[in-house]
Amino acid sequence: MNWFVSAGRREPAPVQLFCLPYAGAGASAFRRWQDGLGPGVEVLPVQLPGRENRISEDPRFRVADVAHAIAGRATGRYAVYGHSMGGRVGFEVVRELRRAGLPLPLRLYVGGARAPHVTAPSLFDGLSRVDDDELLRRLGAGGGLPAELLDHPELVELLLPLLRADFGRVDSYRYVPEEPLPVPIVAFSGRHDRAVTRAHSAAWREHTAAGFILHDIDGGHFFLHERLPDLLALIRADLDTALADTTLADTTLAGAALADVAVTQGPAVATAAGPSGGGTPVAAGPSGGPAATAVSKGHRVPLGATGWSVWRDAILRTTGFPADGLALFAAPQAAAAADDLLATGAGVEQFDKEFAEAVTATGRRLTELAGDPLLREAVTWQNRGALLALDGLARGGPDPARNVRRRDRERALLKYWQRYCGKNETVGFFGPSCWVTLDPAREETADVRPGPGLTRRRWVWFESWALTAYADRIGRDLAVRSWWAPMLCPQLSLVDRTVRRPGRPPVTLTGVEAALLAAADGRRPARELVTDPAIGLRRPEDGYALLDRLVERELVTWDAALPVSPDAEDVLLRRIDAIGDETARRDARAGFDRLRAARDAVAAAAGDPVRLRTALDTLDTTFTELTGQPPRRRAGEMYAGRTLCYEDTSRDLDVVFGQPLLDRIAAPLAVLLQAARWLVDALERAYGAAFRELHDELRAESGGAPVALSDLWFLAQGLFWGDGTRPVDAVAAEFAGRWAGLFGLDRLPPGATEVRLPVADLAARVAEVFPADRPAWPNARLHSPDLQICAADAEALARGDYTVVLGELHAAWASFDCQVFTPAHPDVGRLRDALTADLGERRIRLLFPTDWPRRTSRVAEALAGPTDRQLAFAPAPGADPDRVLPTVELTVADEGGELFAVAPDGQRWTLTEVFSPLLSAHAVDGFKLVAAAPYTPRITVGELVVARQTWRTTVGGSGLATVTGERDRFLAVRDWRRRLGLPEQVYVKLGTETKPCFVDLSSPAFGNMFCAMVRAARTDGGDDTSLVISEMLPTVADAWVPDAAGRRYFSELRLHIVDADEREAAR
Repeated sequence: MNWFVSAGRREPAPVQLFCLPYAGAGASAFRRWQDGLGPGVEVLPVQLPGRENRISEDPRFRVADVAHAIAGRATGRYAVYGHSMGGRVGFEVVRELRRAGLPLPLRLYVGGARAPHVTAPSLFDGLSRVDDDELLRRLGAGGGLPAELLDHPELVELLLPLLRADFGRVDSYRYVPEEPLPVPIVAFSGRHDRAVTRAHSAAWREHTAAGFILHDIDGGHFFLHERLPDLLALIRADLDTALADTTLADTTLAGAALADVAVTQGPAVATAAGPSGGGTPVAAGPSGGPAATAVSKGHRVPLGATGWSVWRDAILRTTGFPADGLALFAAPQAAAAADDLLATGAGVEQFDKEFAEAVTATGRRLTELAGDPLLREAVTWQNRGALLALDGLARGGPDPARNVRRRDRERALLKYWQRYCGKNETVGFFGPSCWVTLDPAREETADVRPGPGLTRRRWVWFESWALTAYADRIGRDLAVRSWWAPMLCPQLSLVDRTVRRPGRPPVTLTGVEAALLAAADGRRPARELVTDPAIGLRRPEDGYALLDRLVERELVTWDAALPVSPDAEDVLLRRIDAIGDETARRDARAGFDRLRAARDAVAAAAGDPVRLRTALDTLDTTFTELTGQPPRRRAGEMYAGRTLCYEDTSRDLDVVFGQPLLDRIAAPLAVLLQAARWLVDALERAYGAAFRELHDELRAESGGAPVALSDLWFLAQGLFWGDGTRPVDAVAAEFAGRWAGLFGLDRLPPGATEVRLPVADLAARVAEVFPADRPAWPNARLHSPDLQICAADAEALARGDYTVVLGELHAAWASFDCQVFTPAHPDVGRLRDALTADLGERRIRLLFPTDWPRRTSRVAEALAGPTDRQLAFAPAPGADPDRVLPTVELTVADEGGELFAVAPDGQRWTLTEVFSPLLSAHAVDGFKLVAAAPYTPRITVGELVVARQTWRTTVGGSGLATVTGERDRFLAVRDWRRRLGLPEQVYVKLGTETKPCFVDLSSPAFGNMFCAMVRAARTDGGDDTSLVISEMLPTVADAWVPDAAGRRYFSELRLHIVDADEREAAR
């Protein structure tokens, strides 16, 4: 068979370039390359089977065949170029050549290709499983299909089987780690490529030990056609340089040693090679010209001169609806008329006129919004039942009758609207986030580049409980379940014939039961156990019956063992594919494919609310048909993963923050971080003393016998949860009191609304007020602040015209370690390595029970290292047999006055480390800068606002709960605002609600909504229910995140900041 097509030159040349095409393409994709590269390079496009002159062949191929074909054709020095799919094929070809001991290329060039280990979703994922129209639509939308091809239906029909075969290869690709290649890798990234981001291309650096560089090219996914001269000039210059040295290790690129050139996410770095091959690093300007910036290999950069350091990677959380949507319902004339009436008692007619006009205008706007496709799509995701309210509003027409039902529907819409426009929640397309970069080499505050869309990636995941329900249903069939591996329940320990249980008496087993449990290691399928003669079962049927009884006694798990994470789908697929009974496997896979197809239809409905609703309804029906269970759970609970699936997205935005931002926030953050250091130290001491007291009591009760961690763990839960006195309460109170003294809040003059404190003054005193050394427990080294930047627009931000506001500081909390964020990152392995470098290995991870609050697939930990251990204290899913550590197996030892948890193999952790996940959660809650007071002014430290103006009252004290009627409610709200001295736009937090809510006090619609909320809070919690009001900062005018149309959105920047102690965490 002929693997190669000459591109127009057959004379011998100093170097050959083998070219591998993208999905659906053949050798003709490179037909212009020989002329472009000229003499000195022989271009040899690889003709894969199933295309062009090999169209009659099966399009499937083996990488080994391609590798050996290239090796057989290579006459000397050569290089390999692969585009898109061809990039990963080229990578595997080079690895195959290495395994075979064959000569390796001078270079591996990859264009428009995700690095092999990158698992972040792409627009092109799953294309082998969708219908033809959807395949072509998504290819076109992502720039993965030349537009001119669609004008030739006969070519499309001819191409579709090949596309399906190639994307089947893409979808089934699984990266298997090996040593990095001893071949330099040069990657090319299209600046406007919507399918493969620049960060996906930058991640190729992980796969070479011989040097890496990344070039930006001003084109889309098909820049090899759009910008061919630019691409070929870079390749030719690089090949000329590579040929200058015959020793690969000394090969130079762009006039310097080909070293790992780390690149920042977003637009900005490449080495631009001139005609002579000499490259000059230049900064990329807004025009997007060639650029190069070499940065440190470390994952952190200094936070000014503070000694603290901050991760280069950061998260920008944004709203999905423009900020100015919050201003739609303001009624300043009605508000002014109401204020005049309240102040003078006159002007009733004027107020009634302005009020009526405001209500009418608001009603019309709400009617229009009720039909808005984006709003309806968002509400469809969150609460399909609420669509009835939107439908009712939309049917009302421009001047609807104002009755109770109408007002209820308006309030429902407003609550969704304020959330989508004003809350930086990472959820769906209406709360997209993106990974951004901190680069101290940048001289501007921020380089902000929005893409053409709102979202760059959208993907839909199953909630793990839904997959567990399907697995349990098919597992009723012994032909399926017999292939699943039983496992001793993770919180239990088997010693001889005794099962030890936390908080319960031990269980004594028969000899056969003990043998079966000892063999139930979570790896061997049940059918293997029941036929193992060493266990002593007479018949397999007896073994299966015994396993069922052990499950009923809560001693063993025998199910699909799915984790609570997005990985559950892949795990279940592997479980099903491992079923050895062909009929059972086929039936189980058929049902699972039905369920996944219904989910894929949900994902494909993005942008169409009607289609989305139908797809979600169909998914519900399919699920119930397959499992016999309802498609909802935990009705009314927040963060409970109530539905079958959820959507996450990443924003179509690239941002690189420069040194000026770091300079502005460094000194004030250092003050806060010293206090955070004190807080985590105080928590360690307070809880350490409490643990000591419990330990000593248990030791005395046992007559001096070693204390089981399970016993101490059980008693210690009262220190963390419940209504009793907890150590964190005293620490938090002292924390706020120390801040009050440092801020001088007790010395403020009456009527003070803002406190401005020079950062130098506080920096000189903060170590005295909050004395603390470096933290002793690993999690306490890392803090995660949320910063809200106030700027008129991206241009104002870039030139330094902005204010920074502290949202929250998540003390001792690695907030990046979360499944809601990591899928959008191009290199999750790099994040995992960074976290391990900062916090150390062998960290304790809690294995959470299914009923643990707020534990869903979305918020599961994502960056666990291979040596981390799972602490099991109760029945819980997702146990890894190699990492699980039952509390009943650990004892608590007193060594030199410090308490340690000691495992049977001698490994040990301080009790602080064992309880660190719970301590971290309480450190987050304990970081409150001011104590509850009727009024707190705005507090600014240096150039960082650390506390907003805040008012505290009660539902009863507001006087709003008993007011009825829209007119009277608006007047009551205006009077309440005057009495407290509130701004027009505020956020309110009721003690009965989980989240704060935006309220425009100049708006009759918002006033009516707010009064209804207060009334409901009084019904649920009484007059003493708390009501906290805070100023709106940033305001609508301060939203700077842009989209391509120039609309602006609210945002917050989340950082990972690491303690000044630079010693590697090690235990």
